[in-house]
Amino acid sequence: MNEEFNTRLLRVLDEAKCSKTVAAKKIGVSSAYLSQLCSGVRNPSDRTISDICRVFGVDPIWLRTGVGEMFSPQSREEELAEIFAKVQIGNDDKSRLIRAMARMPDEAFPAFLKFVEQLYKALSEEK
Repeated sequence: MNEEFNTRLLRVLDEAKCSKTVAAKKIGVSSAYLSQLCSGVRNPSDRTISDICRVFGVDPIWLRTGVGEMFSPQSREEELAEIFAKVQIGNDDKSRLIRAMARMPDEAFPAFLKFVEQLYKALSEEK
């Protein structure tokens, strides 16, 4: 497991553009331990694998075995929640959002407007 695991772990760190030192802090292990995992000297604990997957969004089956995709597929709700968490739109930002939407290309605006109206209707029906 070591050689394959350590190669996959190095890929995770490379994809995340994360140094071993920073990654160790994020997953709550020492830099020395993470270096040992990356070099194949040590086997990871189940907890360490779980922490790596949680922090970097990696699929645990892929990390353990190499089977499947590196990243766990996100539901549409998770993708949207991630986008809105990054944007952090508050009441003060509504006018900025409206101005940004108003700059949309003319050919795209009718479809966008129709989508927003459908979204409003769906949200109203959920109440």
